[in-house]
Amino acid sequence: MNLFKLLEASSVRLETVDPDYHEQTDTTVAILRASGVIPIKRSSVNGELHKLVAGMIVSAYDANTTIDVATRRAGSFAYRGYSTQVISYLDKAIQQNLLSSNTCKAKGQLVIGSLLQNYIAA
Repeated sequence: MNLFKLLEASSVRLETVDPDYHEQTDTTVAILRASGVIPIKRSSVNGELHKLVAGMIVSAYDANTTIDVATRRAGSFAYRGYSTQVISYLDKAIQQNLLSSNTCKAKGQLVIGSLLQNYIAA
């Protein structure tokens, strides 16, 4: 599913009262922080962004789909109102084998790695 559609779906779901989704998202945030994908510093300032990225991954898992990245242009993210850091977080997730890609960067179809799948499913 398109990255921007997943980000939008995640944004909507984060505003609902869904304890399972929030628990899965919090677990994913913890994994992303522990692996160095998202920084621990300034988490009080950027916590919403971190949770949005984690929620996007959980939304992709729930939909049993890939994360399709059609563009890496910062302008595309800014135009849609999303942080330009999303791409760098996805790149780092690929380097840590939390996501996999046909390339070494967040481009094309990204598949959720087995570690994240195991923790999200639990």
